[in-house]
Amino acid sequence: MGSEFQKQGRRVTQESLNSTDGGGLFPRLQQRYGLRDNPLEMETPFFPDAMRQHALETLRHLCGFGDMVLVLTGAPGAGKTRVLAELVRSESSRLDFHRIPASALTSRQALARYLKQLAKSGIPVDSEPREAVYRYFRWSESGLRRGHRQVLLIDDADRVESDVLNLLVAGFVASERSVSAVPIMAGTEQVWSQLEDRPDSAYAHHLNLPPLSREDIKAYLEPRVHRAGGSQSELLSASRLKKLEVLSQGSFGRLKRVAPGVWLDMVPSSATSSSKAGFTVAHLRWPALGLLLLAASWWFVSQQYESTVQRQADAEVEPEPVRKSITIGPGTEEPEPEIAPLIAPARQDEPVVPGENNAAEELTQAPPETELVPEPEPEP
Repeated sequence: MGSEFQKQGRRVTQESLNSTDGGGLFPRLQQRYGLRDNPLEMETPFFPDAMRQHALETLRHLCGFGDMVLVLTGAPGAGKTRVLAELVRSESSRLDFHRIPASALTSRQALARYLKQLAKSGIPVDSEPREAVYRYFRWSESGLRRGHRQVLLIDDADRVESDVLNLLVAGFVASERSVSAVPIMAGTEQVWSQLEDRPDSAYAHHLNLPPLSREDIKAYLEPRVHRAGGSQSELLSASRLKKLEVLSQGSFGRLKRVAPGVWLDMVPSSATSSSKAGFTVAHLRWPALGLLLLAASWWFVSQQYESTVQRQADAEVEPEPVRKSITIGPGTEEPEPEIAPLIAPARQDEPVVPGENNAAEELTQAPPETELVPEPEPEP
């Protein structure tokens, strides 16, 4: 969605970054809308919506009283670094933060050297990298007794080698987790994918920052536009918010780059309708073709079935021959011959003659038995 918007956004970004006359596009925004300040460069107020405040409060609590590795994930530009900066600003009075530089995360040896510098004399100089990391976490347990628990910040952790991250997690798990230094790893979803496959992933807590919705973008820009003296009805109209949502893809970083071009009408409104039309044709072509082929195959099978049934109905069914068996031998009763009736019964539709009925009854009745009269005895 919005491929043309993205192309326009890249052109707008290049112009806003490469233009040197008057400091980019902001002077044109000032001239057109009368802005007193650049609303896109304001770090305050902290944006609390879209799970940002929830993530911040969770980090505050678990850094002070937790016993787990903290993993903060989100897409590039989702505001992970801003959440960590707000955590440091608000909790630096009771927590001792140490941001591990990228140079100390290139290998296990580089990580061990950096942790030796933090622990000073707490780790022997000739310690192996694995032993040095384990000793650091055991040494950091005393930090809470001194009143400040240590927190290790690893930003862009998705760019760090997996064996370096695994060594950090293993050293933390082997220590007294409730009082030792807490590692916070911020990066893309790839960081959590690496850690959740480990057997000790149960000691890690995952926090994810979702992309910004259209309502989130409006809530983020409203106080900044108001402080800059801009008109919310113009800069945050429905059409401009729609373009900002598509071009920024829910990212704070992209939003800051593409917003000047949207506010200066450098992105045409026709890009919205054209992107929708392209989506409809391109994505519905193959499903429609599949439905057409399915309907054609169903019609062909139904025609074959109907022709087969018709041929079976037209075929003549020959009666099966009746077979009779005759048993011949001693002790076998001879079958009684069938006697045909002398007079066929009268049909129902023929008239009945009374005389004929009486004659038929007399013929069908058996002859009466004759009585035998004994002969008289001869006289003597």
